[in-house]
Amino acid sequence: MDYEELKQAARVFTRINVIRNYVSKERFDKVAAVKFGIDDERELDMMYGLLNMTQRIIFYIANDCEEYRKENRFPQYMNLMPKTLEIAEYAYISMSDGSNEVPSVEHNNYRKEDRRRYFYSENGEGKMIDINLGSRSDIVLLSEVLQREGISLKGVAEHLGYLEGEAGKYNREKFQYYEGDIYFLYGDPTDRVFYDWFSHGGDAGVYIATEKGWRKLLYTPGRGYINRNRGVEFVDDEHFYSNYMLEASGKKFQYVGNIHHDISVLIDRKGKEANND
Repeated sequence: MDYEELKQAARVFTRINVIRNYVSKERFDKVAAVKFGIDDERELDMMYGLLNMTQRIIFYIANDCEEYRKENRFPQYMNLMPKTLEIAEYAYISMSDGSNEVPSVEHNNYRKEDRRRYFYSENGEGKMIDINLGSRSDIVLLSEVLQREGISLKGVAEHLGYLEGEAGKYNREKFQYYEGDIYFLYGDPTDRVFYDWFSHGGDAGVYIATEKGWRKLLYTPGRGYINRNRGVEFVDDEHFYSNYMLEASGKKFQYVGNIHHDISVLIDRKGKEANND
């Protein structure tokens, strides 16, 4: 190997290392879904793992490592490597520009992050993408979505804040939520201290996120949580709840959808339709 070949190899290795140290899982997944149409979680996990093992994999390839080649997944790894590096390269270029920020809209003397969740279908399959309108790279990614064939925008929701819930026995995790998000609230039978109190409080049910707070939906047998005009129906037209309604001890919550994307979860199905599932 002469000096020029060595220098070229060094550049490739250095470039891969720089990209690998910048492209996080979230950045990788967002670009893969929007730019390349890949959103299968298992495939994305494998590809991101390959990105972080690139140097080792190159060593195996260069040395034609027989032990590694015997693995059943070796051909799959090799087939995924070019696309993995292409996604990572695009994520690095599009998201690492220092002039990435776009001026935000001012609200009451403070700057509010203008985040939106766009719902769309691609060739009949429902999808969504979170966009920060204060980020140039996110705006570019949204443009990528709009330019693809077979895309149909279904709705958009504004980012409202974060919910805290259990990620493990001793840990709390933050979950982003958006206007129109639908959550099921239920009791936590494993919480021996607070469960009995909660289960008799009448809080369990279906809640929807609004700009003023959470609102509990009213259930009507045979129709569901909607009124005759297919709008959502509330238990109380005046009552709004804080995040504590969902986060308090003795409670668990589950995200089930967003009304701007699909309202069907709130509609009672006829017995014949339900039995066809």
